[in-house]
Amino acid sequence: MKKILLSIVVTITTLAAMAQTDKQHQTANYEAANWKTWLLDNPEKIMLSPPPSLNQTKAELKSVRQAIENVDEKQLAEIKYWNAGAPAYRWNQITPELIGQSPGTMLRIPTAWVNIAIYDATIIAWKEKIKYKRARPNEIDAALKPVINVPLTYSYPCEHSVTAAAAANVLAYFFPEKADSIMQLAHAASQSRIDAGVQFPSDVAAGWEIGEQVAKEIIEKAKNDGSAGVWDGTMNTDPKKWKGAYPVGITLASFMPVVLNSPDQFRPAAPPDFKDDMKELKEFEQTFASSSSAYYWANHGGFDYWSDVAALKMFEYRMSDDAPAVARIYAVLHTAFHDAAIAIMDAKYTYWGIRPDQYDTTYAPLISTPPFPGYPSGHAAGAATTSAVLAYFFPADAQEFRELAQECADSRFYGGIHFRTDNETGLRMGEALGKYIVERWMKEEE
Repeated sequence: MKKILLSIVVTITTLAAMAQTDKQHQTANYEAANWKTWLLDNPEKIMLSPPPSLNQTKAELKSVRQAIENVDEKQLAEIKYWNAGAPAYRWNQITPELIGQSPGTMLRIPTAWVNIAIYDATIIAWKEKIKYKRARPNEIDAALKPVINVPLTYSYPCEHSVTAAAAANVLAYFFPEKADSIMQLAHAASQSRIDAGVQFPSDVAAGWEIGEQVAKEIIEKAKNDGSAGVWDGTMNTDPKKWKGAYPVGITLASFMPVVLNSPDQFRPAAPPDFKDDMKELKEFEQTFASSSSAYYWANHGGFDYWSDVAALKMFEYRMSDDAPAVARIYAVLHTAFHDAAIAIMDAKYTYWGIRPDQYDTTYAPLISTPPFPGYPSGHAAGAATTSAVLAYFFPADAQEFRELAQECADSRFYGGIHFRTDNETGLRMGEALGKYIVERWMKEEE
């Protein structure tokens, strides 16, 4: 009889806590439940079974309580590591590191596919959260004290597990030789949420299920990105154009863009003779500041650098509790990188724009000349693409982004590896491309 009464009391307490929780969760942002996924063919087919019953939840509460009680220093460090920022944050640190260790994958821009998977999986997760409205462990058992601040959103499914499964499965496709260690990281991310006391084991399992299903579809899209194409060996023979031992990145022009209608959609007009550009470059007087800028941007300006700029802005605007908004910014930004890389190489290998040290063989640039044509500047176009995307999401900081893009572009002139025309054309091209991608993405999301 006592057991029955105790069970009734627990059930009533649980139901009351859930009612109170529902009120608290009304303040959370669930707008993302209405957003559209980007690359999933039939997103409505990806759904979860209802969360466990109250009796099963009670059993899970016991396991969560034990997990909290047994947290040691190593586990606490894991919890804090994965809890830094929104769920997508750490994966946007991990992915560039993997690419740096396996540069052969760089041209395919794995960060785009990873972030699209995270984004689409997060949108599905938010639809499921609002459908089931499951309370967090501490909201059901007030005696339970989580190790970290508890997210305001509903518990089921776990957003960190959704993100981890989506990211890890896509990364395992791109880096099969590291698949085991990548999956271990993902499972550690998921387990950290249970150990922290903010998720039930069933939340984690459900999140993993969504992330895995989404990743499988994204991987199939990535397999058909056009990267299997082989260069036919046709090389420029015009002495007034760029020449080299091997045209790095030449096959990129045949890749399939994610958002752009075609690789040549933003192709600029043909370059000039560069006679006046060469004269300007040779007459330029180097300063400490200009040479410093040239060296700095020679070592920066890639997708990883601009991703860090975006991460800093998200930190400044305190967006870590808005997983969908963060996932969207990363996804749009890295998709823009992906399509910009294709468009840039399309233009470069359409015109085979000559580099300064080839136009005038007596000229010695400050930094090493990259092994592909110069027109338009990839650094300039990539920076302007980023500037346009970030200006959309952080309009108050638009001038800061434009100045960074200009500085990046100018540095290539200072380094002696680009004519000013290369840079100016790259800036215009990148800005138009970035605006198009972010505006189309946001329109499609409506």
